[in-house]
Amino acid sequence: MDDPKKPESFEEEAEAFQEDPAPPTPEGDVEEAGKEGEENPWREKYIRLLADFDNYRKRMAREQEESRKFANESLLKAFLPILDNLERALFHFGKVSSPSPELKALADGVKLTEKQFLELLEKNHVTRVPAQGSVFDPNVHEAMGFSPSEGFEEGAIVDVYQQGYMMQGRLLRPALVTVAQKKEEQSGS
Repeated sequence: MDDPKKPESFEEEAEAFQEDPAPPTPEGDVEEAGKEGEENPWREKYIRLLADFDNYRKRMAREQEESRKFANESLLKAFLPILDNLERALFHFGKVSSPSPELKALADGVKLTEKQFLELLEKNHVTRVPAQGSVFDPNVHEAMGFSPSEGFEEGAIVDVYQQGYMMQGRLLRPALVTVAQKKEEQSGS
């Protein structure tokens, strides 16, 4: 049996193609489905499918942006112990009472290296977590101990053992700190 709609030649097929309206768009399908009646189950499924796909597309775009934004996170985190060691070296150079010219030149080189590390971190949106003298925040600080202190309010950070760093609002490493606590009064009874 021949299909009555099937064209017999290429010319007839071309004419039929020119007579057909433009291919339906998703919005056009939704409007047409709405015209047919509210009880069309395919219309609702189609709308949900479009919404799900749009949400998926947006979620993938967000995840790609997050991935790009934090792509260097592990590398920058690996550099932090090196920066800590440079800071420790500078701290100990500062304790030398009368450094020789060679030791002073070495300290200057370490200071320049530290400065370059800090500039590298800044270019990659890495900032230090405020610590010394600020109020303890368990989200960005890790308490290593408590110290009774008269010069600080309770809950203030007294000492910083290791600097903490954040990258674009995300914690790379918490600051290791000592937190002030009230001195317990001794009873004389």
